Amino acid sequence: MSIIKRNIVLVGDASVGKTSLVRRFVIDEFSDKYITTIGLKVTKKEMDIGPDYDKTHMVLMIWDIIGQKGYKYTQSLSFKGVNGALLVADLTRKDTLDSLLGYWIPLIVKMVGPVPLIFLGNKADLKNEAQFGLEEIKSVAQKSENFGSTNECFLTSAKTGENVEEAFVRMAEFTKERHSKPMLDLSWNLMQKDEIFTLQDVVDHIIADFSEQFGGIEHATPIVKFQLQAADLSLDKPNEVAVVKFVENLANIESSFKTVEEVNKNRTNRLQLFGYKQENLYKDEGL
Repeated sequence: MSIIKRNIVLVGDASVGKTSLVRRFVIDEFSDKYITTIGLKVTKKEMDIGPDYDKTHMVLMIWDIIGQKGYKYTQSLSFKGVNGALLVADLTRKDTLDSLLGYWIPLIVKMVGPVPLIFLGNKADLKNEAQFGLEEIKSVAQKSENFGSTNECFLTSAKTGENVEEAFVRMAEFTKERHSKPMLDLSWNLMQKDEIFTLQDVVDHIIADFSEQFGGIEHATPIVKFQLQAADLSLDKPNEVAVVKFVENLANIESSFKTVEEVNKNRTNRLQLFGYKQENLYKDEGL
């Protein structure tokens, strides 16, 4: 029996149910307690696909990434070596479907090019609250074919398990013969100053910069999550006092494995992002 390892990424806006879908698929369990994924969560699932005479043992590494829009650099770090993507929308929120075509698909294609896509309309158990259905999802999927991707659509429910395993199995089949593609090297431009207009942009660049220097988003996420909480920093509504505290927290972490000069340089570069935010706002307003 052949053994294949594949990287699958789940993308979609915050609170569409990505983490619950992963939990349902991997351990067949559902929790309606809301969980915010900060940075990245990676889960492994092993499965056999194909007929008995030609079984393939697949090891799926499922990357569940931050759903808040405005953190594209942090999100992009999760696309390294990706073989396919599950794009999740919340059937009770039409805007989450619009985001797939307007934000998530272009971001994936920009980083790794065309990859197999599976579209999930999640929370199918909330039929009375649905704002769209399978036909609308198929319409978005058809438009995504402009990016040259293979795609399929499912209505899913992490609560009941409807079509959850079917969607992941289909993605495994899609990616069986597909090798990962190299991602754009972001290390040189993580601190791009001309893309900083909001405090979310500042936080995004800080998290991405720290993560790359720490060895990758998958290693840095637990530390980033803890330090965000310690600084009382909200990803949805960051404030400058909390961001400065976050920068100092990261500097304290880096002091254990970097020189004093390196720590001070990183601290200065990250704090300077505040100034570039203000400078770019003036430019944008023509002042």
